[in-house]
Amino acid sequence: MPLPKIIDNERSSLLDVLKVLCLEHKELSIATGYWDLAAIRELLPDIDKLEKIRLLIGREPLIPRHQLALPEGDFPEEDFKFDLANVDPSSPLREAATAVSSWIESGKLEVKLFTTDFLHAKTYVFGNFASNNAVGVIGSSNFTRNGITKNTELNALEDDYKVVLFQPKTELQETGHLSR
Repeated sequence: MPLPKIIDNERSSLLDVLKVLCLEHKELSIATGYWDLAAIRELLPDIDKLEKIRLLIGREPLIPRHQLALPEGDFPEEDFKFDLANVDPSSPLREAATAVSSWIESGKLEVKLFTTDFLHAKTYVFGNFASNNAVGVIGSSNFTRNGITKNTELNALEDDYKVVLFQPKTELQETGHLSR
């Protein structure tokens, strides 16, 4: 069954598309303004099979300690550790927190913070520059449970790997999904 080109969480959910793509690829790169453990929990059995996950997140504007002009030097590492350590043992998110913690320790999950400005972009790229089957999704869905399941969103799927991986050679050429 072909994947939908437009993903709105009504006719097709981003969660369902991500699950299928996790089965077909070894690497996932995500850029998102926000993320939550509930999204990881929704995808856990599928995303756990990946060999590499790269997560670029925006600086959380709602946490008081990060309302500084520049984030503290230990953000986001200390915040990840704090959040993961404070998940209630009986919480359904505990398994996701344990997985994220082990992925970070093993190097499977690489987390970076976008500090230049407010990151509003959302993209999910399966594959890498050596892939001949890379797929990209660009749209409005943050990597949160609501963003990938029930919020009214609009995402576009591109399965032409030449478009997804294109690296511009001049200022006038468009960029690919993974080129930045």
